[in-house]
Amino acid sequence: MGFFTRAAMDALMKTTHPEINRRQCWNLHPHRKSCTACKDICPYGDQIFTRPNLVKDWDPCTDCGLCVSVCRSRCISPSPEQVERDTSAADTDNDTIWIGCEKSARKNSMVRACIASLSWEALAYLALNKKIVLDLTPCGECENDTCADQLRAELTRLVEFFGETMFEARFTLAYEPDEAPYHVKELTRREMFEQVGHGSKSGTKQLLRMLPGLRADEDGGADFRLLLHQRTRQLKAAMPDNPLHYGCYLPSFTDKCFACGKCEKACRAGALKQEDLPDGQTRMVVTPWKCSECGVCVAACSNKGLDGMKLRQLTTLGPVSLHKCTKTLCKNCGKPIAPDSAGGLCSVCRIKERTKQRQEEARARAQKLKEEREAKKAAEEAAKAAEQAAAPAAEPAVEAAAPAAPQSVAAMLTDEAAAAAGAETAAAVPKTD
Repeated sequence: MGFFTRAAMDALMKTTHPEINRRQCWNLHPHRKSCTACKDICPYGDQIFTRPNLVKDWDPCTDCGLCVSVCRSRCISPSPEQVERDTSAADTDNDTIWIGCEKSARKNSMVRACIASLSWEALAYLALNKKIVLDLTPCGECENDTCADQLRAELTRLVEFFGETMFEARFTLAYEPDEAPYHVKELTRREMFEQVGHGSKSGTKQLLRMLPGLRADEDGGADFRLLLHQRTRQLKAAMPDNPLHYGCYLPSFTDKCFACGKCEKACRAGALKQEDLPDGQTRMVVTPWKCSECGVCVAACSNKGLDGMKLRQLTTLGPVSLHKCTKTLCKNCGKPIAPDSAGGLCSVCRIKERTKQRQEEARARAQKLKEEREAKKAAEEAAKAAEQAAAPAAEPAVEAAAPAAPQSVAAMLTDEAAAAAGAETAAAVPKTD
């Protein structure tokens, strides 16, 4: 009965491909170079992706998990089937998990299309439960450079997460077929039935977790990071006196941070939060298991309040306070501003004040020009009125002098006529000797 129950649960929960949260994609933020990692590493990239954050068709997808492990912002979440498949080995009775690819001639307990398809979070979760043997025998003959680069990046990140001493204690890298041979543990009949029953119970529990109303908020985005966080918390509770330390890349705040909130808005994963304290200060809280270490918050900060991503040693992946500062608010709008801001205003209000001042100066100049024009117009009207007032006094003198002019002209004409007549008379009289 348990076997059939498990098969039914697996069929109900089966999802054959990952899911993409486009709001969290690296390419939706301003960067000089777009990210095409998921499309480049996928064996069917051109058939599945029209562009990195937009899927054309999921049918060719084999749910290998390469796109999940290579995504820098973790906007590609694994399918529940992939999470169950990659983490189920942690519940087995074997003390060691042998992991290899399909090209390996060794009989490994976990076989994947490529070891790089297991994200470093999944490998870290398995390593906190069992010892890990990575079969790297076929990697020397593999021609896929993209997967090789991804595997090197994951191993480097695991060394940073565990430290060299713990990494060497939990991981074994097998480059030759005779290194770390695989041992099969034979189970009794009772142990076999217990394994089947355990698988049925885990499948039922997973199905109940998916039902509405029975899920916790922390389980809403269940993935390898959440499982890793839960495991580190268990280990810390089991070893309170000497807890293990894990290396996590977290944003590094500087003294120039004044809690403007740009980094919180840019973080689509919700890993960054601002909390106001009773003493008037504000602290920046980061949740490492939610943080994908993508660096979008650093790119979004324009005030040099973030100085990149720094490696920190933590005992768990729960919330941690990274920075405290006192907020200085803008006088007009109340938004956070830098303590040395000119006039106690934010940049927007400063521009508004400058614009308002220029408008007032332009209005004053316009009013001054208007007054000058009105004064000039009034002066012209006054001069014109004075001219009109002086014109009636000059008109009688002109009228008195007007009759004398015709009389003198007539006299002049009479004198000329007399002179002409005299000349004619003189001409008519004959001369006498």
